[in-house]
Amino acid sequence: MKPDIKGLHHDHIDGSLAVRDVIDGLYALADREFPFPSVGAWLDFFRNPRQDIVRRFATVTDVLQTAEALRTLGYAYGRRRSQEGFGYVEAKFAPQYHLRSGLTLKEAAEAMIEGLRQAESEFGIVIFPVIGIGREADPEMGVEIARVTLEYDGEVGLDLVCDEANHPPEKHLPAFRLTFGSRVRRDCHAGEWVAAEPTDTYRARLLQNVRTAVHELKVDGIGHAIPLADDPELMRYMAGQGIRVAGCPLSNLDSGLIEDVSELRIDRLLEADIIYTLNPDDDLFLPPPTEVIARCDDAYGFTAIQCRQLEGNVFRGAFDRRIGP
Repeated sequence: MKPDIKGLHHDHIDGSLAVRDVIDGLYALADREFPFPSVGAWLDFFRNPRQDIVRRFATVTDVLQTAEALRTLGYAYGRRRSQEGFGYVEAKFAPQYHLRSGLTLKEAAEAMIEGLRQAESEFGIVIFPVIGIGREADPEMGVEIARVTLEYDGEVGLDLVCDEANHPPEKHLPAFRLTFGSRVRRDCHAGEWVAAEPTDTYRARLLQNVRTAVHELKVDGIGHAIPLADDPELMRYMAGQGIRVAGCPLSNLDSGLIEDVSELRIDRLLEADIIYTLNPDDDLFLPPPTEVIARCDDAYGFTAIQCRQLEGNVFRGAFDRRIGP
């Protein structure tokens, strides 16, 4: 029995299949020649794990430097997720990567959100924008990004994304602290990956990043949290506080961070009343939501009760006040 999941909590716009829908148009908007013989050839390049991830994403971010391009992608993202049958999505993007042609952080954020809102009004999907801090940014940039989220008074969330290994959560504590006491919902990618050595402390270091995000950044949600089931006390705390986990099992698997999705012990997390959800992460080059659900169900053999939990957790843990508590 597979869960019928109608929402996503962990979905990066610039890593979503919506990019495939409009990539040639984005190059046309930028007045640049598309550097591949076809969209299919570009997709083969983008999905090739031997290619450096920065080079791959540069083929996208290089043409997302104007308000029109950002609006175009935001709209395409909402349209695609609606067509796929989702009623609610949380759409992540990091405005710091879209400033090379003179946009400010606020202008970049506004443009993407305008595209999302247009799609929302036309397709009947509820979209909650989440602005990410690319954690390689200095703390001062992080604070400026947090200031942008504050201007939306809870209609936009804040996240910490990208290279966890070299930039642990506490680096951007000043940005998160700025939102304490506000209506901004806080998320954080944590417990995804850290430095490989020393191997004997690897999982403990992953888990410490989750604890830091929970107790110091005071997050409402964690993205990934691979080793969470190792710590029953932290699980009890998160369940009691309603801190959700937006899991990305096949992203973790395909990235070599786990060897089998059973390592995540999703069944144990559900039993502990963790608000756990299944998500694709970046389905432009990682498995799509349908495959995430199917392969996790194959691994766990979800019971009817677990299916209902996974379905309900999408709305129970939603950041958008129109959907969640």
